[in-house]
Amino acid sequence: MMPTSSTGVLGDFYEPDDALAAAAKVRAAGWTHFDFLTPFPVHGMEEAMGQKRSWVPWTTAALALGGILFAQGLQNYVMVWDWPMNFGGKPFASWPAFVPITFEAMVFWAALGSAFIAIVAGKKDTIPQPPASVKTGATFDRFVLWISATDPKWNADEAQRFVRSIGADDVRLVAVEGGSHA
Repeated sequence: MMPTSSTGVLGDFYEPDDALAAAAKVRAAGWTHFDFLTPFPVHGMEEAMGQKRSWVPWTTAALALGGILFAQGLQNYVMVWDWPMNFGGKPFASWPAFVPITFEAMVFWAALGSAFIAIVAGKKDTIPQPPASVKTGATFDRFVLWISATDPKWNADEAQRFVRSIGADDVRLVAVEGGSHA
C-alpha cells in the first residue's frame, strides 16, 4: 500500500449566507490558501475572501476601444482616402454609416480578446484545487469550503477542527495515494 498525503480539507455549507460568513471567518483566522466552490455566484464572496478587484473589465474596455479605433480608422481610410465613392450625395466621412461596423468590431475585439486573456490569465492559479477525483457536490446544492495543504498555517487536525468550528457539515480530509500533491 502506498503512503497517503493530505492535500486539503473540505467542508459543506448549505446556505449562501452561511458560506459568506464562513469565508470571512476563514480569512480572519489567517488562512490564505482557501477557496469556496459554489453552485452559483454569491454576492460579496470576493470581499469576504479578501480578493482584490478584477482587472478584466479594464482590459475588456481597452479592447473595445481598440475595436472602435480599428473600425473607424479602416472605414475612414477606405471610404475617405483610398477609394472615395459618392453614395447619394452623402459626404465621404459619414460617421452614421460607420456605426454598425464600428459596433460589431467593438464587440468582436472585446469578446475575443477578453476570452483569450481569460484563458492565458486563468492558467495562473495560486490556490491548488481539490483533486478531480474528489466529488465535492458544489455544482448541485452545496457551498464547499476548500482549505489547501499548501497553506503556510497547515496542520491537518487543526484545519479539520477549525472548519467544524465555523459550522461546516461533512468535514473531510482529502488525501492522495502515493504521497504527491495533485
